[in-house]
Amino acid sequence: MLEAASSTDRKTERLEALVALSIELLRLDDYDLMLDAVVNRSLSILKGDRGFLVLERGDGLDFKVVRNWSREELEKQGEPVSRSILARVLEDRAPLLVEDALSDERFGKAESILRKGIRSVLAAPLEVEGEVVGALYLESRSIDRLFGPEELELFRRILELSSRAIESCMRRILLQQRNSLLERDLLKRFKFPGILTRDPGFLKVLETAAQVAPSDLPVLVQGPTGTGKELIVRSLHLNSKRASRPYITVNCGAVSPSLLESELFGHLRGSFTGASRDKIGLIPAAHTGTVFLDEVGELPKELQVKLLRTLQFGEVQPVGASRPSTVDVRFIAATNRNLEEEVEAGNFREDLLYRLNAITLELPPLKDRPGDVLLLFHHFVEVAAEQAGKPLPPVTPRLERVLQEYSWPGNVRDLENEARRLVAITPPGTPLTVENLSKRVSAGEAAVAMPLATLEEMEKRQIELHLLEAGGNRTQAAQTLGLSREGLRKKMKRYELS
Repeated sequence: MLEAASSTDRKTERLEALVALSIELLRLDDYDLMLDAVVNRSLSILKGDRGFLVLERGDGLDFKVVRNWSREELEKQGEPVSRSILARVLEDRAPLLVEDALSDERFGKAESILRKGIRSVLAAPLEVEGEVVGALYLESRSIDRLFGPEELELFRRILELSSRAIESCMRRILLQQRNSLLERDLLKRFKFPGILTRDPGFLKVLETAAQVAPSDLPVLVQGPTGTGKELIVRSLHLNSKRASRPYITVNCGAVSPSLLESELFGHLRGSFTGASRDKIGLIPAAHTGTVFLDEVGELPKELQVKLLRTLQFGEVQPVGASRPSTVDVRFIAATNRNLEEEVEAGNFREDLLYRLNAITLELPPLKDRPGDVLLLFHHFVEVAAEQAGKPLPPVTPRLERVLQEYSWPGNVRDLENEARRLVAITPPGTPLTVENLSKRVSAGEAAVAMPLATLEEMEKRQIELHLLEAGGNRTQAAQTLGLSREGLRKKMKRYELS
């Protein structure tokens, strides 16, 4: 009875260790730190004395992580048994267990077995996307801690988890390299003043913007307030053939409807009370250039008809004029509204929407660009410190963590204001800290510091443990959890468990 309980406890302990390894690997985004974690956790879970992780290179083997071992001896092939086991694992592409090296016919007579005190060995290939890229090797020197079939199975699971995490990390690295090349290429060929990003989604927007900028096609830029719509619009103009021509902004929501027609199209003297002289409208004034219609969703319905005619025929008719005149302008519009919903609600003309959105650029909110938060924050801090004549202040890791966790409802503009505020109220030479954050942002600190042991996290952890124990068999895991298979499927979907 006690032996059974002890076995159950050991199994639970090991499953929990696997979950801990999985969580650690998911949180790491540094390739070298991830490889370190694989070796350290493997030795800890399996009670090994020493080990290494090796990667295959074109010109030989690269011992990336070595623990409790002489790297020099390994690299100079001074460990014949370890090297021969490693060679066999890499060639056979299969795990190898040496339960007791002294009694193993393959290695027991080797001089280094006695000299080095090797008692038990676990080694297995490390596969990434179906290709063997290296191997993990562990040794035990104690007769009380010999590796057996149970440890071999656990070792397999560690390798599976590690391979998936390394695969994911390598994909991220390749994506980052691709984005870096894309960023450099875009910045070399196009002007994007004021825009900072390494986010794959935002870089895709910039790539599309760069492709359509030279054309005369109307562009609709959509996105929440504070995401940088105006910067994108200005970049479209600067990278067009109209760059040296007029660039005129019309804020459709800032001018009263009664005056907006005159502002846009102009008027003739005497066309209405107070029209004491002719006035050139903003659209005719931008002839051969670009008109930026900011907050185009605010445009009154009666003016939408007139703007549609300008887009269709290149004509403007000032208030009081008997006939239209031609105009050559490119229209770029921006809005934080969903214009398709506005069309359905009867607030915006469908035909005008189709004219404006020949190309649509959707700007993501800052919460969907997590990698850009600190990049932008440090930039804003640098600018604010320079403008204030202060030395560049250090930023505490805790502050960086809170900034990354906050949702930034006001987007980039919101982040910029917070950076400027922190620089303004922090004495020169003092680090920027969480304590000086505005209340609405620092309120997120409590959520950041909360332990994982919420009810949902505990349920998720239990599901992970039972799935691991069942070897990934969902039917078996569902039975032990007291759930139907469909119930387990729904919970796995909820917690994003593959």
